Amino acid sequence: MDLSICIPTYQRNDQLAELLAGLSHVAPPGDGLRVRVLVIDNNPGGDARAVVEAAAASPGPYPISYIHETRPGVVHVRNRALDANRQADFLVFIDDDELPTTGWLTALWSVWKQSEAAAVFGPVRAVYGADAPAWLVSAALHDCPVDETMDRTHPGFTNNCLIHLPTVRAHGLAFDPAMSLTGGEDILFFDGLLQRGERLANAQNAWLTEKVPPSRATTEWLKRRWRREGATDALLFHRRRGQGTGRIRAAAQAIPRIAIGGGMTALAWLLSGARMSDRVAKGLFTFQRGRGMLDFAFDRRVEEYARPAGPAASQAAGTGTDGASVHG
Repeated sequence: MDLSICIPTYQRNDQLAELLAGLSHVAPPGDGLRVRVLVIDNNPGGDARAVVEAAAASPGPYPISYIHETRPGVVHVRNRALDANRQADFLVFIDDDELPTTGWLTALWSVWKQSEAAAVFGPVRAVYGADAPAWLVSAALHDCPVDETMDRTHPGFTNNCLIHLPTVRAHGLAFDPAMSLTGGEDILFFDGLLQRGERLANAQNAWLTEKVPPSRATTEWLKRRWRREGATDALLFHRRRGQGTGRIRAAAQAIPRIAIGGGMTALAWLLSGARMSDRVAKGLFTFQRGRGMLDFAFDRRVEEYARPAGPAASQAAGTGTDGASVHG
């Protein structure tokens, strides 16, 4: 059987090089599984090619190859990964700002052997820089925890997952191109498997770490992420229940969240001495998710991964920085 570790990348060459070096220390899962590494570069200039070629020339347990995907947005990268692995049995996604533990791949594979699930998800632990706010580090809001239960009743993320490709092909599933700049395409993809009666599973020992850059260790970044997640939740409910009154329902769910979250935020702000804290963050979480649901109700798209144009694009080049915009 064949397994492909796929790394979508965009303007993070230093981190990509570190990840490729880290993968050379990942233990092979055994069982005759043939493993390869595939880097899909979404930078128009194809700057990651040199990084991949250098890593491929170094001794390592897995062959490494490169694909250049010029259509902007990670959805196109993920669909390119599906297309490039039409003959493979398994696809593993890992982000270019993450690092694996030695037993990471073995843990994912072990749970799949036990469950034969359509997809298996592992946890991600955030690593912050020295300048990150103390409240953010203690709250660990960038973590993606995985509980001890093997079966999973809600969709997961592509930042640490193993996908059984024959199951995906049997259902004709792909990532929705309409979500290319908004994010949330992975939630909809894995929910599609759940809605078709497929099993999802957790692998609590398949650990990755993620370095959180200063640009993401901010309240503003978290607010944008939570707002987009609220819109994704509303879209998910809308698709499950049919078109009908989905936007009305989203508005009905949004209003109390905005009211309650706003009140929680204000009270926590006062109790925290007019400073940011994890309690304030909990209020903002509820408030921003409500805003995202309201965005969906009024057909506004929060493009979390909008890319800057013009002079801003030149300034952002090489930073891996994501922009954000709202379209009505």
